[in-house]
Amino acid sequence: MKRFLLILSAALMLFATSCRRGVFYEEILPVKNETWSLNDTLHFAFDITDTLQYYTIYMDIRNSIDFETRNLYLFMDTEDPHGTKSRDTLEFLLADAHGNWVGKGTGRLKDYQYLFYPKVRFPYSGTYKFSFVQAMRTERLEGVANFGITLYYFDENRFRR
Repeated sequence: MKRFLLILSAALMLFATSCRRGVFYEEILPVKNETWSLNDTLHFAFDITDTLQYYTIYMDIRNSIDFETRNLYLFMDTEDPHGTKSRDTLEFLLADAHGNWVGKGTGRLKDYQYLFYPKVRFPYSGTYKFSFVQAMRTERLEGVANFGITLYYFDENRFRR
């Protein structure tokens, strides 16, 4: 009986950790009082050592049902290890045309993981920096609770159909 419990415990621990095994980097930041001001910038940085490794990048968004539009626009600033900077404008659809939230959750908060890059390599080793500013043309954007980035080690099986 003791051996059975030991094997069962080991199996449960393996199962619990296997769900997160493919994560290379994950950081999800809170937005204070669920209000993203134009002056608030969310910063992320991670180190790349293997330039041959492919990654899958997701953007993680948690919005409340108080979010007033169906889409979220952000400016994304990136900086590579050599100091090269760029800016992109991103759009995330948080609700469909009928106003139904696309995120998961039964309460007032909806979680959405947006596939940003299914398969990408970083060309240089070193620190990559990403920063995000809301671009909704309003001083105070209500209804965004958290925003983050998750990088997984690329897994071809995840994208096979």
